Amino acid sequence: MNEADKKIRKRRRHIKQATDVNRKHADMMKTESIARHKRSRIQVRSEVLENRQIDYKSHMKWLHEN
Repeated sequence: MNEADKKIRKRRRHIKQATDVNRKHADMMKTESIARHKRSRIQVRSEVLENRQIDYKSHMKWLHEN
């Protein structure tokens, strides 16, 4: 095996590793975004329900959703 083939193989291996890392990072960011969205919905719901001065339950049907 000559030097050119070694360089090509090494370059392909590095590109494949970088692609895998980028794919894992994108998946992780998507998962975190979904989780963050769910947490924010829970936070909004709890803040609305804590407000005792105004009864939001009759006006906001989404408060009863899980």
